[in-house]
Amino acid sequence: MGWFESEAFYGYEWKEVLICASIFLTLGGVIAVLVVAFAVVYPPKATADDAILHRFSLSPSSPAENSTVSYNITTTLSLGNPNMYRAIRYGPLAVAFSFNGSRFDESTAVPAFLHKAGKTATVRVTVGGASRPLKLFSAAGVREFAAENETGRFDVELRLDTVMRYKGRKAKCPLVVVCPLEIQLVDPAVAATAYQKTKCTVLRARKSGQGRTDDVPRFYGLFWRMT
Repeated sequence: MGWFESEAFYGYEWKEVLICASIFLTLGGVIAVLVVAFAVVYPPKATADDAILHRFSLSPSSPAENSTVSYNITTTLSLGNPNMYRAIRYGPLAVAFSFNGSRFDESTAVPAFLHKAGKTATVRVTVGGASRPLKLFSAAGVREFAAENETGRFDVELRLDTVMRYKGRKAKCPLVVVCPLEIQLVDPAVAATAYQKTKCTVLRARKSGQGRTDDVPRFYGLFWRMT
């Protein structure tokens, strides 16, 4: 009789141990998820989902830096917030377009906005201009434009500059998004060809949300407030 009682007793102890271990493992998993959600922050992700080029014509000059360009461009970007809990507040996003390393448009900006946790925000930018100067344009740029004009496909770079702040944190982080766009020149009267989605590069967005902000344009502070 004593032997059966002993076996039953030890069997009961092992069941208790297994139950307790399962509880601790479950709690550990919950804590780990909470740590990731509340303590670890990630920079946003960006893709160029669409780009349309209705006009892109160069008026070359000598020297090359006196060349001008006329254009109409529309782009659609997606910004993803991969954080489970923390929203991101963006300041105004300064927009710049470049060709062959030379900027030709800095005329627009996207208003500041709050990016909710786990959500994707859509940013649409439309710019146009006639006889705009190409900053620091070179003879090599003129040749590259002529080569791309033959194919009707142009390599244009889109850059967004802003500052961001994670919800619940005081530090402001500089944020730069660079999107290489390969755009087909199309007639406005003709349906645009399908654009291949492009991954953008996100620069200078530190995961901790900490860092120097003395290199951030001061005027952003006029627009900045976490809600």
